[in-house]
Amino acid sequence: MIPRYRLLWLVLSLAILCAACGPGNTVRLIPPPALSGQSLPAPNAPSICVVNFEDGRSDEYSVGVRRDGSAFTTNQNMSEWISRALADELARDGLRVTYAVSVAQARSGNPDYLVTGRVDNVWLKEDGRLQLTSSMRVNLALANRKGRIWSETCNSSETKAGLPSKGWADDLLLSTLKDLIKPIAQKIVQTVNKK
Repeated sequence: MIPRYRLLWLVLSLAILCAACGPGNTVRLIPPPALSGQSLPAPNAPSICVVNFEDGRSDEYSVGVRRDGSAFTTNQNMSEWISRALADELARDGLRVTYAVSVAQARSGNPDYLVTGRVDNVWLKEDGRLQLTSSMRVNLALANRKGRIWSETCNSSETKAGLPSKGWADDLLLSTLKDLIKPIAQKIVQTVNKK
């Protein structure tokens, strides 16, 4: 039989260990998997340039709130993370894709299409000890050389339940990003292919 003080010490040690394994306040923006060699554009594929999205949020580095009231933050550029992920997804779909930091830079390359956008919301909320929710909202526009041909507000949200780990928030944001950009890329490809 384990003496009472050893049992108490063991329980306390496990509690501290579990607390240390939980998500931290700093969230890393993990890029989606890199393009494979199989994702080459077709020779006659239209060219499209994704311009780095504007960040319309009031605080570029705050991405949510913990149960204790402290903030989830990131020291990385959220709008660049989202716009580059969309560019990579479009390239996976067979388009000839470039990325630009401004509309002027994009137009200098004379692409067939231009994608611009604004990040309106990226938010994590620790709902409970074992649950985390994320949401994203982006306003997008697709234009050809004549002008805008499509615009839309796109949203994605997810909830993750389970035992928290160090990369819990990072993984949830990446999953929410993938759910956001896949349908956007499909709509852009469909619109481009109809023209």
